Amino acid sequence: MIKSIKPVAFALLLLATVFGACKKEYETIQAQDAKEIQAYISKNNLQVQQYNQTGLYYQILQPGTGADLENSDKVYMTFTLKTLDGSYNSTDENLNQYTSFVGYLDPAEKQFNFPKAFHIAVKDLLKKRGGSIRVIIPSNLAFGRTGSGKIPGNASLDCVIKVSTATNNADFEEQFVSKYIQSSNLTGFTRLPSGVYYKIATVGTGKSIANTESLVKVTYTGLLTNGTKFDSRDSKDPLSSPLNALIAGWQVGLPLIKEGGSIRLIIPPSQGYGAASTANIPANSVLDFDIQLLQVTNY
Repeated sequence: MIKSIKPVAFALLLLATVFGACKKEYETIQAQDAKEIQAYISKNNLQVQQYNQTGLYYQILQPGTGADLENSDKVYMTFTLKTLDGSYNSTDENLNQYTSFVGYLDPAEKQFNFPKAFHIAVKDLLKKRGGSIRVIIPSNLAFGRTGSGKIPGNASLDCVIKVSTATNNADFEEQFVSKYIQSSNLTGFTRLPSGVYYKIATVGTGKSIANTESLVKVTYTGLLTNGTKFDSRDSKDPLSSPLNALIAGWQVGLPLIKEGGSIRLIIPPSQGYGAASTANIPANSVLDFDIQLLQVTNY
């Protein structure tokens, strides 16, 4: 007769069975990732190489320069991110930004929600500022079984990471503003120390703005760099506000004209709404305003 299994022994046997099943399932996912990635590489004729048998493949698109990056170095970078099946594709560099320390790219730091492979890509592969890298990331080095937001679980990713040469926020923003001005063929603009660019269409002949407490009445149109109009006011519904209640870019730009004048302002994120999305304005947006100064009341 077979002896009965003691409760403790049975529990240990059950745990071993469960963990064994999980391990087998996870290995199957890794095998599926490898198969999917190989097919993707072949289909798109990618010139990539594998990194240390991790299942991650990469291609240095642009070598960087200078000293190797350390975890304590702050980096300013943008990235694109898409699933291999194309069900998710995020290419907006305004939204896809990272401005913090290299070490915080490691998900173990729990400061930001990035694929595990981002730290490997920047610290171990790209290594330097001013470079860019393409990485094909297996799901276990991406967001794993749970996924993230609109990215489903067990999704492998195709990402391009660009690390800016900038070492401060002002220089990083300047790259976005300059790119917009050049790509839009804008001319005649002057840069202020704040990073705001302006072009005066009409100086105006009325009162000047005396201080930040002055009340201004304006009409305006505001555009994003993709041409989307996110806000406007016309003469039937002008905006009246103390200057100091307006965004910083307006506070430095509007005093350059007088009543009756008009000005165009290209405003970097730090002088607009920064890293927080607001109404129809995505995070980290460069803003393009045409403003007409109708009236000034000084106190």
